[in-house]
Amino acid sequence: MDIVKFVKKGNNNYQIVFDNGKSVNVSEDIIIKYNLLYKKQIDSDLLDKLILENEKYDIYNKCVKYIGVRLRSINEMKEYMKRKNIDQETIDNVIIRLISNKLLNDEVFAKAFINDKLNFTTMGPYRIEQELKKHKIDNNIIKKYIMNIDMDTVNMKINKQINKIIKSTKNKNNLKNKIYSKLMSLGYPGDLILDNLSKFDF
Repeated sequence: MDIVKFVKKGNNNYQIVFDNGKSVNVSEDIIIKYNLLYKKQIDSDLLDKLILENEKYDIYNKCVKYIGVRLRSINEMKEYMKRKNIDQETIDNVIIRLISNKLLNDEVFAKAFINDKLNFTTMGPYRIEQELKKHKIDNNIIKKYIMNIDMDTVNMKINKQINKIIKSTKNKNNLKNKIYSKLMSLGYPGDLILDNLSKFDF
């Protein structure tokens, strides 16, 4: 087949138009890799190879876009590709490439995850730890960053929740126990809860 022209499609993709009326969309990287700008003809075997390899580029680019929304864990990225029915070999190759390009890093993810949950949610340390385990983050990484959580921040969050519960609860009967149970469910250490509760007059 003779290559008639290349038509830019956006996002570094091009449409290759052939003399028989057929066309195929491929990444700019594929065009450069196979020196297609200087080839006048390609056979069906090369075309099949281009299509197969371009599918892998497309999967990789979708993963990069997925990461662009927010940081992802390695497991989260694997599950994303599995939902798209991508074969295991391709998943493994894409994960390796993403890690190599420093787009996936469970340690960076864990650090950012903890910071976000501390600053923007009601979660306590234990709850955050459980959420990280759902992402299948290595236990050594989890322990490293959970143990480095600033306890002043945790105490501040506990106090904020205590005040919030007191203000929103009409029935004050057994309020101290209600607050304790609520904060335990949010993942705060029992000793810190009791210590902060002792500062309130019930």
